[in-house]
Amino acid sequence: MGKVVQISILGKISGNVNADEVIGNRTTLKRMYSSTGEVLPFVSARAIKFAIRQAMLSRGLPIDPLNEDPTATEVLRLADIGEPDKYVDDDLFGYMLTKGRSGTELGRSFRRHAPVAISYFKALHDTPIKSEFAAKFPRIGDKENNPVPFEVEVAEFIGRLNIVIYDYIGDFSKSTTLKDDVKRRLKEDLILDKAERVKRLSEFLDIVLTPSYVLPRRTNSLSIPEYLVALICISKKGPLPIYQYLDFKYENQLLLDSSLLESLTNRPDIASKVEGGEARLYLIDYHQMAENKIFQQNTVIRTDIKKVISEACEFLFGR
Repeated sequence: MGKVVQISILGKISGNVNADEVIGNRTTLKRMYSSTGEVLPFVSARAIKFAIRQAMLSRGLPIDPLNEDPTATEVLRLADIGEPDKYVDDDLFGYMLTKGRSGTELGRSFRRHAPVAISYFKALHDTPIKSEFAAKFPRIGDKENNPVPFEVEVAEFIGRLNIVIYDYIGDFSKSTTLKDDVKRRLKEDLILDKAERVKRLSEFLDIVLTPSYVLPRRTNSLSIPEYLVALICISKKGPLPIYQYLDFKYENQLLLDSSLLESLTNRPDIASKVEGGEARLYLIDYHQMAENKIFQQNTVIRTDIKKVISEACEFLFGR
């Protein structure tokens, strides 16, 4: 396994975000059920990627506009253009370009395995969901029509978002099938210049870690996640099992579960990698939730957004 950057974020989400199906006059909330029966609302990975794409577009980055084929089935009507050298999202999030289920364009399929993998933004603990009752009223002066009632399911939860970033952003020499015109533009090396690769990763990390994206399909209010802490791991030999060690607790106030994070740093396999220089652990504490003892052994380094972006770019692409 090659170099990876892992990110685990604790954040608070409120309202009806990434709304699910409409049942009768009720707009439901996406949710999962744990093996113990807990109700766990979530925002899908597709919704988060959509929000990040919109943020990139607002910053002037080129985003795949998609091709529309009116003759295709509804599922396949919109398709990626599949030009990762031109479009940042085709590079970061991958693509697959085909011509339906029976055949492919020119007898081939074109695909890219995404160097950025994103999980659900899912609640960590059982979360109550309530219905907000409302009505659409007739316009002023229209006295003949009655109000139309409806319901919207809402919840407030603290969830975790996990991300893995591999080292082949802007590198199309592996895990990618390119169209001929893209190959001609890239010539022989099939790798973008370092400045462009750094720019793409920097913009993505800045959008994700700030956060500066708006979650989609909000039915009743603006929804931007409120981040609490972010754990970042830089590893030279593939992903490490860091995600299950980031959680919160209540002790008259909301706190980071320091004992859980300490159990990560006390694992011999993790500690040996940190001490041997194969991995580094960073923590961004947005609300000063972490206890100082976490940083005393220098296994976890306190940092900020600007520093961790610089560290990640230098680690993946070199100086």
